[in-house]
Amino acid sequence: MPEIPPDRCPGLLRPHLAADGALVRLRTPGGRVPSSGLQQLSAASQKFADGDVHLTSRGNLQVRGILLDECGKVPADLVDAIAAAGYLPSPTHERVRNVVASPLSGLVGGVSDIRPLIGALDTALCAEPALVELPGRFLFGLDDGRGDVAGLRCDLAAIAVDTHTMRVGIGELVGPTVPMPQVVDTLIDLALRFVQTRGTVWHVRQLPGRGAELGGDGPAPALASHAMPYGALGGAVSLLVPLGILTSSMIATLPDDDVIVTPWRGLVLPSGADPGALSDAGFVLSDDSAWPRVTACTGSPGCSLARGDTRALARRTAASDTTADRIHIVGCERACGAPNSPHTLVFSSRSTSHRSST
Repeated sequence: MPEIPPDRCPGLLRPHLAADGALVRLRTPGGRVPSSGLQQLSAASQKFADGDVHLTSRGNLQVRGILLDECGKVPADLVDAIAAAGYLPSPTHERVRNVVASPLSGLVGGVSDIRPLIGALDTALCAEPALVELPGRFLFGLDDGRGDVAGLRCDLAAIAVDTHTMRVGIGELVGPTVPMPQVVDTLIDLALRFVQTRGTVWHVRQLPGRGAELGGDGPAPALASHAMPYGALGGAVSLLVPLGILTSSMIATLPDDDVIVTPWRGLVLPSGADPGALSDAGFVLSDDSAWPRVTACTGSPGCSLARGDTRALARRTAASDTTADRIHIVGCERACGAPNSPHTLVFSSRSTSHRSST
């Protein structure tokens, strides 16, 4: 049997060593942050890391710039602080709790409120010992019918058809349509079958049958594209976090509870949040800003492979506001963090940059 290549996706207990220190990634299924979770994480980052909290394109959180202890491990006090904040409900399954969900579900729009499914799926995932073998890149999705999460190349997804039923997606193929109470069991069963049949691949779409092995039958129907709205939306306030970097001063303006991290490096807050104070803190609350169209990888000096300061170029690009295209600025050909939607790659170097359409 072919040897499965090592899974290097980081977690809290398995850090990634970057040029600026160690990095840990914390899963927040459905983007749901524990009560006071960002405030506690900010305090831990100021003590043990670079002081910021970083958002990922899967609605998870990262802390970077960590100095490992003499044994090459994340300092025990940092692990304890992050676990106490509620980010480590299962040490064995921490890296496989990758669940994206429509962040505005139950608040603004959508066909059905899928929020109860998020915790149920996370609990069922952590309760199944065999699913510890899922790759750290494997992604579950729960879409409330608006089509936002369905466009994120999930390995297994459930998309609301109406208030009672959801259509399961198996990679890029169509799966069964099931009553909402059966969604979690269906996704767990399919994940178990993937573990049994995956061989050395990371994703369902990489299987020889592209998911037909799990019951996928024909291409999934295309959904209308959905852009995350920003600003006061009636039932919530939606924010974009430029470059996905939450500073301690930004976090100080956020409420303690009901904060949701989006897969587009943003946050959804309760409707009572003050848009003016949030804008003054550096959050973007307007669809007219260039920031929804500009993203970047870490770049130098944080990444040893990067050939330029991608974030500085991203800030200049957003400030110039001269493009209507989606731009992702990268420091090398790996193009980490590139969006799934059509975009233009801008390669940053220490002296120049060039573009490549994707």
